[in-house]
Amino acid sequence: MILVNFEIHDFRNYEFAKIESIPPGIVAIVGNNGQGKTSIIEAIGYLSNKSSFRGASKEVIIRYGQDQSVIRGGLVSSQGRDLLIEASISKIHPDKFFINKQQQTRVSQVSKTVPTTVFSSHDIEIVRGAPSLRRNFLDSGVSMIYPKGDSVISAVEKILRQRATLLKQSGGRITPEISSTLEVWDRQLSIYGEQLVDYRQELLNRITPYISKAYQEISKSGDQISLTYIKSWKGYLIDELGKSRADDLRRQVNSIGPHRDDLDINLNSHPVKHNGSQGEQRTAAFALKVALHSLYREITGEDPILLLDDVFSELDEDRSMALLGSISAKQTFITTTGVIPNAVKPSLRISVKQGSIVGTL
Repeated sequence: MILVNFEIHDFRNYEFAKIESIPPGIVAIVGNNGQGKTSIIEAIGYLSNKSSFRGASKEVIIRYGQDQSVIRGGLVSSQGRDLLIEASISKIHPDKFFINKQQQTRVSQVSKTVPTTVFSSHDIEIVRGAPSLRRNFLDSGVSMIYPKGDSVISAVEKILRQRATLLKQSGGRITPEISSTLEVWDRQLSIYGEQLVDYRQELLNRITPYISKAYQEISKSGDQISLTYIKSWKGYLIDELGKSRADDLRRQVNSIGPHRDDLDINLNSHPVKHNGSQGEQRTAAFALKVALHSLYREITGEDPILLLDDVFSELDEDRSMALLGSISAKQTFITTTGVIPNAVKPSLRISVKQGSIVGTL
């Protein structure tokens, strides 16, 4: 997949920006801090992931004083098919996504049409941050790899919202009506929750060989990395939901389920979150991303577009080149203040300043 042209309207500090005739290879987006270089790859990533990889809300993404942002990208698939992908981001209405002018009722289709892999300085939080970040990483992989993955994730999220609302409405008291309704949601959560966990665990099994290889290539070491999925319950989920019902009613929260699970990441049998250096944590996070990228490529035969946000300032030149060498991509977008390893030869340089594209080379 290659992005050949791209434009944004009222996105971040850009009123309008357009890039045409984008080649394959490495595209370097150069500018000082705060000028808008990251906003460009953030918008590209939004077309794929339906959200900001920086975790920004729509109120922040949409340019100040405006109600809507628009992103358009022209792409060519590996089969030579031309595609036009559009996203309309609104403060008032749900986001809308279009492929060749046809609105997509299932926006997961857009992610599969415009696959991207994003590397940024924030990735270290996957390793050392909250469990929700590791679950999000797993679920992004489930959505990419499994045809029904996105619908299962959506079903779990909906069930958890409905169950949480019922628990709050109960005020901590059980009635026959609340009990029967909880039983309905518990059955649904056990079905879809177990299915989501099966997807997550299968994904881990499939990416483990890739992450071990990627970590050793990037770190230039023989260190061994391992992944273990940690469930928030034992046995069957339906049984455990019944056991936790009284506590859930008292606390008015969903205490167990796939939304409470975690992922242990160990380096040489020790938790890298607690025992690893910052460099080891960052390398582990990047290796996770490389592993998912590589698995997707093996399954689909398609290279996701690679988005690297200022990673050259986070890694020394040897590790930067090792990262690039460990991952296959027909097209890579790199943001940088100008620090690019000598061995990297961009096919296009884009200069940005104060929310404008001031030149290409």
